[in-house]
Amino acid sequence: MRHWSIAIIAVASSVVFAQAASAADMPVKAVPPVSPPPVYNWTGFYVGGHVGYLWGRTHVEEEGVVIEDGAATNGVIGGALAGYNWQYNQFVFGLEGDFGWTNANGTGLAVVIPTQLPNTYDFNWTSHVRGRFGYAADRWLFFVAGGLAIADFNFHEGATTTTTTQITGATYVGWTIGAGIEYAITQNLLGRVEYLYDHFGHKDYIGSDGDPYRVSLTGNTVRGALAWKF
Repeated sequence: MRHWSIAIIAVASSVVFAQAASAADMPVKAVPPVSPPPVYNWTGFYVGGHVGYLWGRTHVEEEGVVIEDGAATNGVIGGALAGYNWQYNQFVFGLEGDFGWTNANGTGLAVVIPTQLPNTYDFNWTSHVRGRFGYAADRWLFFVAGGLAIADFNFHEGATTTTTTQITGATYVGWTIGAGIEYAITQNLLGRVEYLYDHFGHKDYIGSDGDPYRVSLTGNTVRGALAWKF
């Protein structure tokens, strides 16, 4: 009986060792490589909103003499934007338009004549149509932009004891240049911070006393934006 037990154990051991050897000889299935996430593509339409602060400057000449050399005309600005990007390799080309309402306003310097109040100034809205050129580093986009700048602006001539305040509104058209950084938060949601310098040009007015005025506008804007890319 003891001999049979020894024989059975020997046979079982042989079978186990044979199976182990067979398994060792089988090829190991390779683990498939993990694909890197796809590089973000900036091509597409987008719409969104922006909010920031406008540091405006109003330059006024009366009969060719400077009476306001950059009066502060500041305020919050916010509105909507829309555009299209096209990406080629690492480079991104785009066209964008925006519109923003603002409460930017300012008061001119006190005048020498005691009976006359200073001029006051009000931006109502600004708008831009800009081309953009950028360099994409996956989800980051570093860009410069420039193009057309438009502003709706009211010039309030200071009143005297014999005249009333004359409010003259006009649309100013000039140019803009700026730069910024954009990040693709998700496949569709874009976040941005940027700076714009605007030169809105000038307008000529005739004051209440018949004197000619020339009013020029510039602005520095820092703003953030969120947009949805389709």
